[in-house]
Order: sequence, then C-alpha cells, then structure tokens
Amino acid sequence: MSTDAQQRSHPRKDGQTGSTPRLSGRTFWLGHGWLILSIAAALVLAGKHLDILQAPGCGPGGGCAEAAASVWATVPLIDWPVSFLGLAYFVALLWAWTAARRGGGLSKRTKYLVRLGAALSVMFVAAMIGGGYICWYCLAVHIGNLGFVATMELAPTGAAASRRSLAWIGGAFAAVTVVELGALALVGRVIQQQQAESTQRIIDAPDEERLPAFTGRYRLGPAAAPIRIVVISDYQCPDCRKIEFELKGILSRRDDVSLSAKQFPFCTACNRHAPRNMHPNACWAARAAEAAGILHGNDGFWQMHRWLFDRKGSFTDSELPSQLVQFGYDPAEFKSVMEGAKTLDLVQGDIEEAMALGLFQTPMIFINGVQLMGWQVPGTLSQAVAAVAASKPPTATAIADRPMSALQKYLADWRDEKTRTMPPDSHDWAVGAEAARVTITLWGDYQEPNTAEVDRILRRVVGDRPETRYAFRHFPVNTKCNPAIRRTRHVGACWAAQAAEAAGALGGAQGYWRMHEWLLANQSRFNDQTLRQVAPGLGFDADALLGEMKTDETAQAIAEDVRAAQGLGVRGVPRIYINGKRVPRWKLQGHDILQLIIDEAAGN
Repeated sequence: MSTDAQQRSHPRKDGQTGSTPRLSGRTFWLGHGWLILSIAAALVLAGKHLDILQAPGCGPGGGCAEAAASVWATVPLIDWPVSFLGLAYFVALLWAWTAARRGGGLSKRTKYLVRLGAALSVMFVAAMIGGGYICWYCLAVHIGNLGFVATMELAPTGAAASRRSLAWIGGAFAAVTVVELGALALVGRVIQQQQAESTQRIIDAPDEERLPAFTGRYRLGPAAAPIRIVVISDYQCPDCRKIEFELKGILSRRDDVSLSAKQFPFCTACNRHAPRNMHPNACWAARAAEAAGILHGNDGFWQMHRWLFDRKGSFTDSELPSQLVQFGYDPAEFKSVMEGAKTLDLVQGDIEEAMALGLFQTPMIFINGVQLMGWQVPGTLSQAVAAVAASKPPTATAIADRPMSALQKYLADWRDEKTRTMPPDSHDWAVGAEAARVTITLWGDYQEPNTAEVDRILRRVVGDRPETRYAFRHFPVNTKCNPAIRRTRHVGACWAAQAAEAAGALGGAQGYWRMHEWLLANQSRFNDQTLRQVAPGLGFDADALLGEMKTDETAQAIAEDVRAAQGLGVRGVPRIYINGKRVPRWKLQGHDILQLIIDEAAGN
C-alpha cells in the first residue's frame, strides 16, 4: 500500500473510530518545491514591475519586456499586474498547503480552485507561444503551478480540518495583497512626484539657453496648438508601443494637441550609439516609415507608423510587398526608396539629435519642449496633458519648443536624484578631509575599463580641490567574491580587489592608493607574476603582500563593500555618488560632466 493511501485511526467526536488520510513527506515536499519555484519567479516579475530588480533576460527587447507589454500583463478593469496577483496566490497556496498537511491535504473545493489556476497557466503559456515570445520567468511560474497541480492530484483529499484551506488561502492572499499595495503605493509616490515635477516644468517653461526648436517631419493635429507632443521612439520597443496606444486615446479625445514622431532604433545596423542589437528590425522599420512619408506624405507616414506598431516593428521580405500593395505603393519603388541613402540620413539625423538631447532609453517624450518623466506609470501621459491644458498655455507652433541640451539634462538628472547616506566603511582609505564640502564615492572593479576612466577623472579633480573627499569601494564583477551579480565578467576582479586591500593593510592609505593606481593603470598586465615583480617598487615584500591577500580580513573588507553596494541597489559599475546623490550619467563627448557636477556640489 502506498504511503499516501495509509490511514491513521483516531477517535471521532461521537466516540467512534475514524481515519484521516495523510500526506506523505515526499509528496508534501515535492508540492512545496513546485510552489517555491513559482513564488521565486513571480518575485522576479513583481520586482521588475516595481523597477527594484533587474534579472538576466528581463532587459529591453527580451521576453520579459514583451510579456510586460502584452494585454496579458495586467488584470482587466483594475489594471493590477498579473505578476502581483500570481505572487499573492502562490504565497497563499503555500500557506494552505503547509497548514493542511495535518488534515491530510487540500479540500475538494480548494482543489477545484487550484485546477482553475492550472487552466489559467495553460492559457498564459499558449498566449506566449502565440505572441512569438518566451518570458522564462513567466514560464517558470507556470511550470511550478502545473507541477504543483500534478502533485496535488496524487495526494488524498483532506479531512474536516483541511476544509478550512480555502479560508487560509483567502487570509494569506489578502495579507500579501496588502503588502503589495503598500509597495506599489511607495513606488508610485516616487514616480508621481517625479511626474508632477516634470509636468510643472512643462507648465513653467523655464527660460534658459536651449537647443534650436525641434519637431518631427510629420504631424497629427494642428500646426499651432497649446499642447505639442514629440515622441522619440523605436518601432520594436514594447514601452513605445504602450505610449503609442495612450497617444491614440489622447488624440481621439482632444483637439488642442499636436503630435510628431522621431526615430531612435536600438539597432546597430543604423545606430552607432546602440549598445547592442536589441531590436534587429528596428532600423528597417524606421526607414520604411520614412519611405512612406517620402512617397505619400503625411498620411503615408502615419499609416505606415500605425501598421509598424501594430506588428511590433517586425516584417519579412515576403510580408512587406503584399501590405504595400494594399496601401497603394509600387513595391519595387518603395523598396528602392527605403533602401536609399535619404531614409538612412533621416533616421540617423534623428538619432544624433536624440543623443544631443540626452536620450538613453525609448520612448523619450516631450510636451511643449520639456521632457516628461515618470511615463512608465500607466496614464501618466494623459494626466500630464490634462494638467498642462488646465494651466491654459498659449497656442504656439513648434518654434516655441526648445528642449534642454544633453549637458543641461545630465546636470539636472543628478540634481533631481534622492540624497542617500553612504554606508560606513570599516576599512576606509579615502583621501581628503572628513569634513569636506564635496564627498565622492565610487563603487568599481579594478578590471573594468570605465572604472579606470572615472577614477582618473576623480583623482585629478580631488588633487586640484582640497575641499573634496574621494573613497573607492569594491564591486568586483565576479561571482567568486560578489554574490550580488549572476555572471563573472572579469576573472581577475576579486584577486585585484584583494591586492588593493592587502596593500592598505600593510602600507596604510599611502600603500593602498599606490596599489590602487597601479591596478587601474595595468588592467591587462595584472597577474601573480607581474604583481611579484612590481611589489618591491610599490613598497611591499611580495610574499607578505600575497599572504595578506589571502586573509579573512581582506575578504571581509571586500564583502563589506559589496553588501553596502547591494543596500544602495548597485547592479553595475562604475557607480558614482557625489554628496550622496547618484550620478546617472557621467560621459558626454566634449564635456567634463563630473567636473561640472563637483563644481555645483561645491557651490561654485
């Protein structure tokens, strides 16, 4: 007889002997494991929605982004994220499964609820496959759910005690939902404040030196309007698609709004600024829209613009000609124009203009020449338009719209950052007075090129300014000593950090900074043999240095910096803080951004 089928006798209330089915330990823990898998994956998705977690595969253009942009991402009517609903459900189910073990399993009614959940998982997986994308974390949620259902079916139905499992599920679900609402409210408050400040800047229209007036080549709505929207976007960008849908609603309801569009495809085929080929067809999609505008004017551009967003910017060589015929084009002529130099020049002109405006993600939205922040929250754009309209701005053309330059934006972004208290450092080798007016903290990796570049700039500035204090803290991109990252990028990163800390332990602050400077200047040469050769010239006995690098104290110093970085949400390097404010972007061709921020922080 199987363990699950075994019965245990017990006295019933009427004095007779009855039996209660028991869950075997193996079945119980198997079900437990499936639920943990679903909870862990749902946590990742919920964290991404709150913008507090960025897991591998959840970046722009990935399956997670596609899933988040789909109609399946939120609950209809209430706009509640499905990931939050799933997290609350699985935590509640885990609670019920744990509590119901003594009762022998879940009740019949609870089992019906769980089977309904399995049907929903099958539906979501089918939607992913039908949509042509795979969100691996979503898939893990559903695999865990279906695995639990299969395990549950092997278990007996619970006795009277486990019939309370529906109540347990309801109570736990409500508790987790309250926590989620609190998290959403907290994040929402921050974003709403950011959006409100952005909207107020649009209304106030600050009078400062700006770039020349800008607008797209094609427009929907009147040339002169109180509210003029310009969107820089990518036809394969999920967030751009969401904003496009919101804009349709705004234009259908209002006659005081004009809209124009500019191109910024995150595709290396036409965009030299794209960090990687995130959207492989985005360049051709942008050039198709521009070709439509060249051949059929304003109406042709917007017709192609809408078709491209409906198709998520994707089309094949065989699909495009048939659609072109429906739109009234000669496919051969269209292809010739699309592949010609003019469309490439137009797209690349938009790209360079966007870079001059400080673009780092799409969409980038401007209202009356002022960038709108906080658009990630659904409805933000509509609310901003309503707020601007309520301020009764004058009717004007795009000549009045002159957005900030990238330089002004970079400085404003640092200004707007929240001030954070830097975590204490028990192995502090900082240079500069403790009471300095400007404090600079850099989390970096001795094997990472950008870290070396930032450090050179900061040490030069600190050397010229006695009122600054500079601290370097470790964030090696190597899983061996940094559990905060998932993939090792620099094999020697931990060993290099140990060399710096060991130098400090043996030679104090001067010894630390001598080694620090050598490590960053010799990233490609760093190894044990080279270290032994240069140690005497840096003032160290080679054996003593290598021995100190292996001590627990050295490992603990690095671990302390990594934990401090985790507390601040550091996920990559270099991460710079000036007077407790994160520097979002520090590199702009032709400008020394860090010097300018430090000047402002010092009150100059």
